[in-house]
Amino acid sequence: MLGDLLAWFTGKEANRRRYPRKRKGYKAQVSADGGTTRKAAIGLDISGGGLCLITQEPVGRDEFEVYAAIESRLIRMRAIAVWKDTVTHQGKSVWRYGMRFTGIAADDWDAIIRYTTDKPVDEVNKAQEELVTVRLTPDETSRMIPVALQKRLLQMLVERRRLAPLQENVTPLVQYFYSGLARQGDKLLHRLTIQSKVVGPEGSELFETRFTFDDKGETVSMLN
Repeated sequence: MLGDLLAWFTGKEANRRRYPRKRKGYKAQVSADGGTTRKAAIGLDISGGGLCLITQEPVGRDEFEVYAAIESRLIRMRAIAVWKDTVTHQGKSVWRYGMRFTGIAADDWDAIIRYTTDKPVDEVNKAQEELVTVRLTPDETSRMIPVALQKRLLQMLVERRRLAPLQENVTPLVQYFYSGLARQGDKLLHRLTIQSKVVGPEGSELFETRFTFDDKGETVSMLN
């Protein structure tokens, strides 16, 4: 349900500028059927927002699975071609794809960030906590976060007195900030921070509340 949110986050131009791109070849495979059939590919570069690779024949789809051997780790991701062309590699014509991630596990994403910043790929650290947080515009919020989930999050703020009671045709005083995925046990959860404002007779009070929720938007936790 919320895959578009992650795709937006990893594909944001600001994120591509923030995440360094490592231009170093690596072995890869591509699959247009979810992994049942894989074909060899060569990765040319990779970053926190996407990658570039070449194949000996066209994949046949713009969005497909990519399996990349980054040092000792096999990373699986789903990506969509932002651009594609044909080039010559070792005297042969090959297909080249510039791709943006549309799905990737949090720990694999961490590994890519460590790889592109010349840190040990399998190092256990707090990189996920240090990832960029990006503000969603009202249009992006309404497009990528289901209305039912928005109402649930806002009602939780109302119950904590961090937001005035919701009223029809009155825009809540909130801003949304998305921080990507985090792993909790064997689950991957979206991380969202909501800044809310309560206006009273003596002035206004600003709150910042962190939430996590699963991809279906069913399991929601308020962290603070």
